[in-house]
Amino acid sequence: METKSLNQVEILIDWENIRRRLADNYAEAITIEQVMSAFEKVAKEIGRIQIATFYGDFTLRRDEARSIESKPLFKVRNVLRTVTQRDRVDSVIIADIMEMLTIQTEHSNIILGSGDSTYCDVIRRAIQKGLDTRICAVGVDVSAELSSLAPVYPIERYLNVQLTRRTRHVLQDTLPTLSSKDLARWMKLVKLLQSLETTLPFVGSAYFQNTIMASYFIGGQSRDDRFAYMETAREMGVIILYDIDNPTRPGYKMNAVKLNRENPVVKEILSIK
Repeated sequence: METKSLNQVEILIDWENIRRRLADNYAEAITIEQVMSAFEKVAKEIGRIQIATFYGDFTLRRDEARSIESKPLFKVRNVLRTVTQRDRVDSVIIADIMEMLTIQTEHSNIILGSGDSTYCDVIRRAIQKGLDTRICAVGVDVSAELSSLAPVYPIERYLNVQLTRRTRHVLQDTLPTLSSKDLARWMKLVKLLQSLETTLPFVGSAYFQNTIMASYFIGGQSRDDRFAYMETAREMGVIILYDIDNPTRPGYKMNAVKLNRENPVVKEILSIK
């Protein structure tokens, strides 16, 4: 036990990944405090925390940033999205792990807070360099390849919350009908996307947010307001964001958006004539 307590653990948390995966898979709203506590519990099973860093775009979630930095040994790394609203957290974390591998460091253990396969290559390198590596992420969504490389600690086990899987059935139970407030919030977005989808092969996410939403006064006046509105729509399952080949730049990807027509909110709005 004494030797174990001397192990220094650095935690690198892809907050965009953890936050989205929890919202996508479970009906309960998980707080940032619960997530921090979960990572603390995982770290105690390995050693003691040297530093725990939450990576993400905190310009829209300043309250979360304040909560993180109010806790000793926890900090935030603000990673702004690109002008096309693409998440860059994975590339920043990968660069930081690569830097660990090239400099003298006291950290003999790292915990990666993400289940994305994007991290597989850098985790292989870390293990080859003798860095004891663990994964703590939303267990139901951890990449099979990533889980084959390092021990996985499903964050669900450490949240002290009875979780309910978010399924189509659960959504129908929790949102049987829409209030007038719901209608006012989503009607314009759903109807506009429906119209665009019938005339265009795809709807580019950046163009939709920066140009179309602005011209139709949807989501707010600023880019940040519109992004936050779309992020809420995605988390509620009203829309789906996905990558496609960029037709104007061969070899590059771009983000597109479409309605989730299986979502009960979307179904009810589309049924209104």
